[in-house]
Amino acid sequence: MIFKKKVAESEKKIAVYMWNMKPGEKSPIPFKNIIKNNQFFNEIIIGPNEVDDLVFQMNDKRLQELWNKTPWWIVKADLGRLLFVYLNGGFYFDVDCRVKKNFLSKINSSIVLFVEKNLNSVNKLGPRENKSENRKLRIANYAFGAGVKKHPFLREVINECMNRLSQILNENQGEITDLDVVWVCGPDVVTSVYHDFKDQYKDILLLEKNNLKHQSFGGWRSD
Repeated sequence: MIFKKKVAESEKKIAVYMWNMKPGEKSPIPFKNIIKNNQFFNEIIIGPNEVDDLVFQMNDKRLQELWNKTPWWIVKADLGRLLFVYLNGGFYFDVDCRVKKNFLSKINSSIVLFVEKNLNSVNKLGPRENKSENRKLRIANYAFGAGVKKHPFLREVINECMNRLSQILNENQGEITDLDVVWVCGPDVVTSVYHDFKDQYKDILLLEKNNLKHQSFGGWRSD
């Protein structure tokens, strides 16, 4: 057994998962990791309709305009997870992410982030990504959480995401690469805002990736 003690229902946090964001998705949502994670979290599963409603709840004209112009479902999925946690608090996990350790007792902070990886060289980063040395520490967007609603750190991430989305839409290139996806609203935007604002927000808790098992299904990647 990995877990020695089950978390009491009163101590559980909310975890949101996404499914059916990919147009024409025919596979049922895989529940294996969700069920395991239920030892710590009560799940909510959302799809396109719920994410559209999150955009409406933001009451942000610029966000609505960018959302209506965005043709890439994976970018909307990346942005949608940020909107959910910003508006509701709780945690987001990809469906291929399993919680390995009970880290809830350590959470005294309002924002919880996880290390995605540590690069040996910034030369491995994409053409749009900042190549400063601190960017070798990459922050995941497949798992993160907030202990409060509308934390300003997540608002910073959403704003940066909108800035990048506006830029790439103005380029009018139609299709975008996998590296573009990572940069626009994916892990690079969380990584960038973390490094730019970590000294401003003292309530960020950064946990090592060994707290989780990310199986990297990668269904969004282009063939």
